[in-house]
Amino acid sequence: MTVQERALLETATRVLVTSPAASLADVAAAAGVSRTTLHARYPTRQALLVALAHEAMDLVEAAYGEARLDEGDVPGALRRVIELTVPLGPRLEFLLRERSLDDVPEVTARTIALDAPLLDLVERGRQRGELRTDRPSWWRVASRPGTVYPAWEAIADGRLAPRDAPGLVLTSVLHGAAPR
Repeated sequence: MTVQERALLETATRVLVTSPAASLADVAAAAGVSRTTLHARYPTRQALLVALAHEAMDLVEAAYGEARLDEGDVPGALRRVIELTVPLGPRLEFLLRERSLDDVPEVTARTIALDAPLLDLVERGRQRGELRTDRPSWWRVASRPGTVYPAWEAIADGRLAPRDAPGLVLTSVLHGAAPR
């Protein structure tokens, strides 16, 4: 993927998160390209959404690799992956919002596959006694976006400093509402 294409997808994500009903013409204008140029790469809005989904998942997979999920203690690996995925918020937010992607089999399959490394990590933490065992692993993984998403919104609203977000998310993931 070229630098220009990455920039285009980043701009498209920003436009569509801010204005979910934005047209391809709106995306082209924000990206500083002609509608013809945008249509040549993404002939339909749905094609653009699918490209955005795959690019976002590429970023998550890269973050998982950089987080070294199979190294060290599980809370440390969770901290690393949270630190690396919180900044991806705007790139991932539309995946949680865009219902039309639910009907795209390759996007759905890839989204499900993205949970596998985290499920393995949580299972390892449970087996080592580093994580609670009174909740299913799938629940811990499925509920993570519920703590990351508000962090993205709070950063965007200026209520939370980007450097503080990973610690807040990690505390929520590891301890929930339990007393200290």
